[in-house]
Amino acid sequence: MKKNFLTLIIFGILIITRAQAEELKVGFAQLSITPDLIDHWVDVNNDAQFDPDIDVWTDVNGNEKFDAVWMAGFQKQRPAQGIKDNLMAVAVVIDDGKNRIGIVTADTVGLMRKFVLGVREAVPAEWGIDYLMVHATHNHEGPDTQGLWGPSFLSSGVDPDYMQQLQQNILDALSEAIDNLEPAQMSMARIPTSPLTPIKDKRKPIVIDEDIRALLFSRPDGSVIGTLVNFGIHVELAWDKNLELTADVAGYLRRGLSEGIYYDDELFKSGLGGTTLWLTGNIGGLMTSGPSDTIYDPFLKKNFTEPGHSKARTFGYSLANSVIDAFNENRFVPSPEPKITFSAIEVELGIENFMLSLGTLLGVVDSTPQFHLMPPFIRYLSEVAFIQLGDATITGIPGELYPEIAVGGIENPKGADFALEPQEVPPLRSQLPGKLNLMVNLANDAIGYIIPKSEWDKDAPWIYDESEETYGEVVSLGPKTAPVIHQTVIQLIEESKP
Repeated sequence: MKKNFLTLIIFGILIITRAQAEELKVGFAQLSITPDLIDHWVDVNNDAQFDPDIDVWTDVNGNEKFDAVWMAGFQKQRPAQGIKDNLMAVAVVIDDGKNRIGIVTADTVGLMRKFVLGVREAVPAEWGIDYLMVHATHNHEGPDTQGLWGPSFLSSGVDPDYMQQLQQNILDALSEAIDNLEPAQMSMARIPTSPLTPIKDKRKPIVIDEDIRALLFSRPDGSVIGTLVNFGIHVELAWDKNLELTADVAGYLRRGLSEGIYYDDELFKSGLGGTTLWLTGNIGGLMTSGPSDTIYDPFLKKNFTEPGHSKARTFGYSLANSVIDAFNENRFVPSPEPKITFSAIEVELGIENFMLSLGTLLGVVDSTPQFHLMPPFIRYLSEVAFIQLGDATITGIPGELYPEIAVGGIENPKGADFALEPQEVPPLRSQLPGKLNLMVNLANDAIGYIIPKSEWDKDAPWIYDESEETYGEVVSLGPKTAPVIHQTVIQLIEESKP
């Protein structure tokens, strides 16, 4: 009798221990990745481009060269003059007792897979991270981390010292997130955006994947540990004449959601607390709020049309406000006992874009190409990822996906270079399992636009009777990229099924 009773006690202890071991834990961390500004310069002709024959600069460190932080995302030759707000690396580590994944996002224009692999290789084995996703917010108001926005066409804008420091910053953020691991409960919400701050698609067909998708992690007492927010807009609302480093829309969303919505130190709405991590959604097309698009700030009761920090603040705060309202109205749905599964596939893509091929060969683009005897002669290895977290999924797309590949609406307009039916079907969102599906662009790579092949338009006549070439193809690997990415995501989805 005593023996049986002792056996029951031991069995009960084992069950409790196992339950504790498999309890969901999460840890967040964030730290600044703002580069140091050394030399000063004056934009004499106000064109937001540095011309040494016109503009004036001060050699602060006396090394007789212009030490610039070249800003990425618009024109070349745009050195930063100041800092509006800190650029951040934000990390989350999620552990279900069996698998541990990390996601880190950085306020940069893009991080090439070469850099991502370097980060992964530097992660100590004892951290126990089974899979790491490295994401760039696609910030157009931060330093060049790809090489395309330097002082001239043949000169990279990448600072190797900064890239080395950025890698260490990412590792430090991950380490701190692991130290911060604690028991958590997960809930999720799909949240409509405010009609006062509409997103625009700048290329036909007009298809927008516009909802906010959020994962919220909280303690048993209900306090918020952190939130993942997935939304598709170019982080660029300060626009091309801005010369101050800023996290733009993503930074305002993070601060508004975590700390509260402030104007000039006056609190207009309380935040949720915790740490917010921004994940850029499907932004091909291009998804933005441009220089002629008006948005309305309900807190200031004022319209903003001209690009700048105020417009970025209005849009970021609008997104934060929508998430705060959803939380206060109990629209977040719990996901009980979420378990983690993950998979990733390495994909080979041809670089059919001549200018990108040249930039790659010359080392301007910070990547590692492969050379073949048959076309396409220059090829590139990238990655597509798929994570399941309970009732939620996170799909990692290595570039800027046109929303019609995700939600449908692909066309083959007159003037397209290929007369064919849509190749990227069915729409990806129709195939994704789970109740909430996050799609993350610029995940683990930055390969440019992923354009439906039937909408590809490199040669005249132009699609939709446009008078000039539409933007997109110039920063895309080629017309075969989208079908490969689409097929790979479908493959990952199929392989994930029980």
